[in-house]
Amino acid sequence: MNLKERTYLWYIAVLRIYVGYYMLQQGVRKFQRDFPKGDWIGRQIGDLANVDLYSWYKKFLLDYVVPHHELFGYLVMIGEIAVGACLLLGFCTRFAAIIGLFMLVNYFFGPGMARGGAALAQQQTFIVTMVIFILANPGRTLGLDGLLFSGGGKGKEPR
Repeated sequence: MNLKERTYLWYIAVLRIYVGYYMLQQGVRKFQRDFPKGDWIGRQIGDLANVDLYSWYKKFLLDYVVPHHELFGYLVMIGEIAVGACLLLGFCTRFAAIIGLFMLVNYFFGPGMARGGAALAQQQTFIVTMVIFILANPGRTLGLDGLLFSGGGKGKEPR
């Protein structure tokens, strides 16, 4: 956290902290409800036979996700916790945002497309937010990235 360096990323850091908290909270709730072992596909997306999704994504869900629903449930839960914690702390922010973007694109094609409306808009908003995090790397401000990856003060004059 280099508070002496002039930066314009503080407002994106506030957004990063909020999105990180939100994703961490969602992952912890899934952990508390034992999300991977339940019928999370039915709750999140609906009846796959009747829901209107892109055919290629529906095929992916039916061929890979449904037979291995517990594995994918753990991936979703752990992914949300890990991405949320990293964004909240500003640690490996770009990498966490890339993983978060991958997850959110899948949420967009699954629950977002199935539900439409506000759920779809929320996924679109978070996708754009993750792209901003990838481009801006807001972990340098109010985050561990600024402490750990600052280059150790190279190129600065001694005091």
